[in-house]
Amino acid sequence: MMESITIYPKNEKQKSLLESLFAEMKVRFKVEPDETEMSEEEFFSKIDRSIKDIKEGKGIRYTPELKKELFKSIL
Repeated sequence: MMESITIYPKNEKQKSLLESLFAEMKVRFKVEPDETEMSEEEFFSKIDRSIKDIKEGKGIRYTPELKKELFKSIL
């Protein structure tokens, strides 16, 4: 079996052209949603939510003691 190749088109036009090319060449392919990428709106919404949480005291202070506890298995 051959290895897989992952391709990341920059836009819908590139995606469409690649799909056409693969179909024409009879190359088996599948299209999957990219769940790791978020929209600009989602990104800024998460930032705003985090800032709000910190202002409300919901954050966690990263102390040397916490660092030791979190990374004790690798330190």
